[in-house]
Amino acid sequence: MLSAVAGQRSVPGDPYTVGQSPRGLVIDGQPRVLTTGAIHYPRSAPAMWDSLMKKAKLGGLNTIDTYVFWNMHEPNKGEYDFYTDRANLPLFLQTAQENGLFVVLRVGPYVCAEWNYGGFPQWLRHEPGIVFRTYSAPFMREMRRFIAKVVDVTKPYMPEHGGPIIAMQIENEYGDHQRDFGHDGDLFADWCGQTAQQFNLSVPWIMCQQYYRVDGVIPTVNGFYCDQKLQQFRRDNPVLPAMWTEMWPGWFQRWGEAAPHRPIEDIAYAVAKWFARGGTTVSYYMYHGGTNFGRTSGPFIMTSYDYDGFIDEYGLENWPKYLHLQALHRLLLEHEQFITGNDVPKPVKLAGSDAATAYVYGTDSDYFAFLINSDSSNSIKIKFDGLTQQLPPWSVTLVRRSKQDKQPNVLYNTAQLSKLIKRAQRHPPRFETISSGLSTDNIHWRPLSQAGVPTITAKRPVEQISVTDDKTDYLWYRTKVSLPSECGSLDAAHAKTLVLHDAGDVATVYFNGEFVGMQHGQQDRLATFTFAVPPSMLRLGKGNNNTEVEISILSQTLGMAHNQQNMEAYSRGLLGAITLCDRDITKGKWEMQPGLEGEHLPAQTQDTHAWERYDPQQQLAYPQQMRWYAIELDSQTLAEQASGDEPARYAIDMASMSKGQIWINGFHLGRYWLRRAPLASDYAPCRRCTYNGAFHPDKMCRQHCGELSQRYYHLPRSYLRLPESSDGSARVRNMLYVLEELDGRPEHISIAQRISQLPLQEPELPRERRHCSWLLGTLVAVCGAAVLVGAGTLLFKALKQWRERRGYSRIHTDDSSLAE
Repeated sequence: MLSAVAGQRSVPGDPYTVGQSPRGLVIDGQPRVLTTGAIHYPRSAPAMWDSLMKKAKLGGLNTIDTYVFWNMHEPNKGEYDFYTDRANLPLFLQTAQENGLFVVLRVGPYVCAEWNYGGFPQWLRHEPGIVFRTYSAPFMREMRRFIAKVVDVTKPYMPEHGGPIIAMQIENEYGDHQRDFGHDGDLFADWCGQTAQQFNLSVPWIMCQQYYRVDGVIPTVNGFYCDQKLQQFRRDNPVLPAMWTEMWPGWFQRWGEAAPHRPIEDIAYAVAKWFARGGTTVSYYMYHGGTNFGRTSGPFIMTSYDYDGFIDEYGLENWPKYLHLQALHRLLLEHEQFITGNDVPKPVKLAGSDAATAYVYGTDSDYFAFLINSDSSNSIKIKFDGLTQQLPPWSVTLVRRSKQDKQPNVLYNTAQLSKLIKRAQRHPPRFETISSGLSTDNIHWRPLSQAGVPTITAKRPVEQISVTDDKTDYLWYRTKVSLPSECGSLDAAHAKTLVLHDAGDVATVYFNGEFVGMQHGQQDRLATFTFAVPPSMLRLGKGNNNTEVEISILSQTLGMAHNQQNMEAYSRGLLGAITLCDRDITKGKWEMQPGLEGEHLPAQTQDTHAWERYDPQQQLAYPQQMRWYAIELDSQTLAEQASGDEPARYAIDMASMSKGQIWINGFHLGRYWLRRAPLASDYAPCRRCTYNGAFHPDKMCRQHCGELSQRYYHLPRSYLRLPESSDGSARVRNMLYVLEELDGRPEHISIAQRISQLPLQEPELPRERRHCSWLLGTLVAVCGAAVLVGAGTLLFKALKQWRERRGYSRIHTDDSSLAE
């Protein structure tokens, strides 16, 4: 277990105090080192929260960080939800308290977070005269009202009640936009500080990424590296603690991108250097990324929000990252009194090199020191207090000397990995299929009707979000036009096109109900979509007489802007000119219909008796037809997997489908899209990855290049109906509903289990084939003997011994098992 520092404690359950000093947040009179990790409660099922907290604490964290998500808690003005399912913020705080973890509550209420609309509820944009995130009276009124509600809900979890909250955040990364708003931006920033103080709470308020002075709050920093900001911070804020609110150990991923990855040596280097130069708090964004369930993701952000975190989307340890930083956290907390009990030392140059420096906390004979080599290419040999040491490039070495020691002892180096961690790197997490295919008897389907009653008729297409209010991704635009004479030349050399200017995010086009094509933009930028229309759909009458054609365009959003100025004016849909065969058809009679038929029906109430039984051959006759699938999963197989020692972590393998959305038992799992990442040969960041040198996810270390960006979709076990016994005596149904927008083979959808095991022993690969062949023969012999003597248990024991010898036994991550 982590060593406790005398007089300092985790969340005690009885009243305590929180203050601030230059050497850290002060808890019960003691400045503290805070090792913090972000876990967003809406991005995981409540049944996962306790396990996530326990693993975070075992990983060396003493604090949890989370945003508060306005659009989840107040989806309609004045209608609050703080207590159901993933919106249960009090339960999340209580779980942290029960696990002895502090909480930094980042209220915002703007959060960014690659979350839909940056956390703003849609109704906010309709407030008369509102401008988001500036000195706008309607915005400040609503912002203050929501913060007051959050304060009221969370008061029982403040320090005076023994609760876990030790800091609150107002706004978010406002320094990035304050200058854009000019004088009104300055006024709004000051108003944020004043408003925070008016709540008269017992914890300090922070504003992250706040470059300009705001009275009443602690300005904090975000980034891949932040130690270089400390000197200026201390000059500007000599009485405040240095807090790193977002240390980015990975990155988010968009559809069609290769997976981001940050080397663990570089993460440890950045964190150790931060504490060496005077930092007292670090918070990983994200420690556990989780899942963007439903429609909660920002523009083109994937449903998986794994973030290459320390605990993966499924709640399993990312072992190399988890273990390497666990060791660093433990040392920082064990030597907390040295770090927070001393002023920031001046750097001592080592080996006559500007790249090698030492920061020594303590006295000449009793200290904790950081030896830094910031050269990204070369190791440096140094002598320090009788110790001769080779410092690897781009690394920090932690050393300790007590009064009884003749010379310092080396405790840790950020660039040196243990054998256990290296083995874990060779055995990354994986998915194992537990249900390889679906019986067509369990699949029903029906086509999705394009017909519907229009809600708006106008002389030109109307902006999408003003019609849908973001209650759906989808909006139908329909019009009937007479084919322009320009469409008369139908030879192959003169392709006829429908062009949609300034459109977003996705458009699917039909002519007289026939599929023409689908196109999409990138990120949150508008695009021009050009569709080649087949000649068969453009048949003119004799003498090129005009023939009427019905054009249906399904416009789709893939998440609302999460990080833009003037977000209240964010717009999507068909915004620019529309041309057919170079003729402008923008003006005319247009009908708009929001949503898709059946989209908002609770999935468990849909009557599948009226649906057709799925026939793969029949489906092939209707390609590119939107359709619903109702699929009954094999509950018995799921129950068998759930009965083991370790709870199963389920995923749906959607590789056989194209694009759409999925529900399980009425719960909206999210969007799916089977887009491939670029090949390594076509994308330089896939070809270069090294720990030593400044990291950026757009320049290096992308993984799984050429593969599907997201093939597996999280299926939380708490949203499944599992029989109480695994013998099949209790009949339960788990219904998966799939809305497929293009084409797919639902019979090839499968259920997989996420596996992340820590191999305690490395198999000897050159000998393994011989060993396994010998072992197989031995097992056969044992099996035969077992049959002959009637002792079938011998086979089971042999299999168990073989598994243990391979080094894949389940482990408990206490200190002794991780000592290597």
